[in-house]
Amino acid sequence: MINSIVADFRNSISFNSANEVALFRALAASIVKYSRSTFIDETHGGNVCNVCFTSATGKIETCEIADLLVVSVAPDHTSLRATFWQVKKQAVSKWLNVTSSGSQLDFKGQFNQWDLLSRRPDVSGVASFTPPTDILSSFSSSSIGSFGIFYEKASMIEVAHSIAEFIACPSPAAKHPTLSVNGLLNKYHFSQAEVITRSDLPAFLSALFEFQVGALLDRSNSSHRWLASWVRLKVATSAPPESLRALDNFLDSQMSADIEVAKSPSGLSILLVGAPK
Repeated sequence: MINSIVADFRNSISFNSANEVALFRALAASIVKYSRSTFIDETHGGNVCNVCFTSATGKIETCEIADLLVVSVAPDHTSLRATFWQVKKQAVSKWLNVTSSGSQLDFKGQFNQWDLLSRRPDVSGVASFTPPTDILSSFSSSSIGSFGIFYEKASMIEVAHSIAEFIACPSPAAKHPTLSVNGLLNKYHFSQAEVITRSDLPAFLSALFEFQVGALLDRSNSSHRWLASWVRLKVATSAPPESLRALDNFLDSQMSADIEVAKSPSGLSILLVGAPK
């Protein structure tokens, strides 16, 4: 199944002509094709700001919380994981070219997005996205915030995944600093058995379907229940029955009372990952 997703994705899109949004849309489509997953696409172009927060520099920032919310359902349908996944495309990586293993990767990012997902401060929602203020900080695991970097290696499209907290930012004063993924962390797991980094597409997909990507949701935490309720409403008409049951089991038939989601786009896409077909 992993090989089928990889082949389908790589055959469906050109790295040179596609931007980062097109790349993750194509990957999501291939995942849905070969698994009981669903994709809700609400990222319609760039410059979609849906949260406001105070940065580490004391400046008020408004930006997107992420391109994609990835929610995974455990094989036994009893647990959920989630990560706010910020997607980047890196055409040329100096680290990739000078390391023999090819697992170190540098990429251009935005300081405010890295600061938000790595430090996980309180946020306030913008427009139709109205999350709890602690939607990031309420998780004990920092894998609730992560990056996915599309790049090419030997003319093949790859994806590097890393928890944001483990990404280095040597020049935080820059608006668009060069960030670095440490491929040496591939061999480690973090906190609640999730992976820290994965350096290529097959390894990332394997971790995703082995329920190792993202932070565990706690049904006793009101902010986690809000997130599950928000996802449940968004995927209500498109998710596979087993995924809907897993969300309902987590919520125990009690949706978060203060949710304000309607059907208006929030600028945040959702990939709900289920079992292979």
